[in-house]
Amino acid sequence: MGERWWLAAIAMVLMAAPVDAAEPWPEKMFNPAPAAGDVVLPMPCGGSMVFRRVAHPADGPLDDVLVEAGDAGAALSPIDGRRIEAVAGGFTDPARPGERYYLLAKYELTEAQRRALLGDCVTPTIRTRLPAVEMSWFDAVDLGRRYTEWLMAEAPDALPGRAGMTGFVRLPTEAEWEYAARGGAAVATETFLARHAPMPDGPPSDYAWHQGSRSAGGKLHPVGLLKPDPLGLHDMLGNAAELTQEPFRLNRRGRPHGQAGGLAVRGGDITTPADRLGSADRRELPPFDARTGRPATGRTIGARFAIGLPAVTSQERLGEISAAWERMSEANAMLARIRGEDGGDPVARLEALAGSLPDEAARAELAGLGREIREVLAESNAARDRALRAVMNAGALSGYRVRGDALRLDAVARAVDEVARPTLEKMRKQAGSGSRAKAMLAEAEAAVAEMEARRAGLARALARSTEAYVEAVVRLARDYPSAVVARQAAPVRAGLVARGATDMAELLDVFLRHVADFGGAGAPDGTAWTADLTRTGGAAAAEEAGVAE
Repeated sequence: MGERWWLAAIAMVLMAAPVDAAEPWPEKMFNPAPAAGDVVLPMPCGGSMVFRRVAHPADGPLDDVLVEAGDAGAALSPIDGRRIEAVAGGFTDPARPGERYYLLAKYELTEAQRRALLGDCVTPTIRTRLPAVEMSWFDAVDLGRRYTEWLMAEAPDALPGRAGMTGFVRLPTEAEWEYAARGGAAVATETFLARHAPMPDGPPSDYAWHQGSRSAGGKLHPVGLLKPDPLGLHDMLGNAAELTQEPFRLNRRGRPHGQAGGLAVRGGDITTPADRLGSADRRELPPFDARTGRPATGRTIGARFAIGLPAVTSQERLGEISAAWERMSEANAMLARIRGEDGGDPVARLEALAGSLPDEAARAELAGLGREIREVLAESNAARDRALRAVMNAGALSGYRVRGDALRLDAVARAVDEVARPTLEKMRKQAGSGSRAKAMLAEAEAAVAEMEARRAGLARALARSTEAYVEAVVRLARDYPSAVVARQAAPVRAGLVARGATDMAELLDVFLRHVADFGGAGAPDGTAWTADLTRTGGAAAAEEAGVAE
């Protein structure tokens, strides 16, 4: 009797022990590369998981950001061709108005984290820092459910929320995954549309575990060993491929196809060649294995969690959304009526209606109304054309700045590489031991260092002006129909020539050619466009830039 009493008491103590009474994990086991902005959430077994904010500009509850997903080089591909998606984070920060964000795990889910969520409190090691693989989509979704329930029960204040509604752990959508993989709002337009996020400090093997003996070598590697992307996320490409929340859909000429297929897996893995690594990489995984009848898994398929939030978090939030919807609907309806996008020419329909009326006074009144509408349309089109001409002039001016920055950089680079450095090396070889010789050598080294600093400054200036130029090209191609652009090109060019700015007219032609080449769906190429601009104008361009030919 006494022994049974003691056993029962011990059992009750064990049952009453807190779930997370285990020793906290060493930081290197869950965050091997700590950085400012990390959002750390606790986990069972003393563990933790790190998230990063993926922010985007937003103004109002219905504002979102359009994501040009896919690969421009595969424009006709039904798998990874260019298409338009939309992203909107559910969270806001009062300290950062005009912005919304969602949270995405900084690293792929590790084996130690998976075991912790399943209640297996193993001691974390470098081996359990490998990505958790061989799990199905259903397993990943269930782990997100388990993690959310644990947080709500054990650490409710750790989960971010809004308006009384708590966030929840889930897999990211394809659009969320790709927006983050491309660098989100942290990169310029040209960079966002590139094959992958910037890798400025080394080869792809410094950023992604890919196929090859000098990279993955056919094996998964612990998360966080390589360099992060511009958002501070690790292993977005390579290592383990990553499951997403929604079904796989084909691409149908710029939009997702209507059939919901299997599971969308993103990012490539250790079997992906370096030249195929890209933010557009996607493939379909059947949810079930036809051979076993069980949910499908893969030896290189893992997951990365996101934290989302319900769209309608409260009655107050619903009111805000409804008000925004009404404003948007009224504005769209008005634009449609003015432009005739709701079924044809509104004035023609009005005139047809007026002609069918027997009352002469009514016909006259409607005719007068028709004239007023035509005046509104004329003013609207005139305002649009004025704005377009301003954008064209700004594009030509932006090209002028790019050309000047490129020519100045080229001149300084040639002066350093072809004159200053060879002269300095010659002086070093011939320098004597006297104080006079040493002083002259030190003076020459200082002059070369100053020229190198100027070259670096000019390179930064060129990068900024090129970024602005690419943005102008992309915005013009997206915002204005090509027929409208073509109609305004001639008067803008004539105006530049009339002012004696023939060089600007030539740069306008180059700018409009780049707009046409991009077409709103291609891949911008700032390097090639800079070369085009630099070739425009010849000796006159060099003189304007203050560079001797």
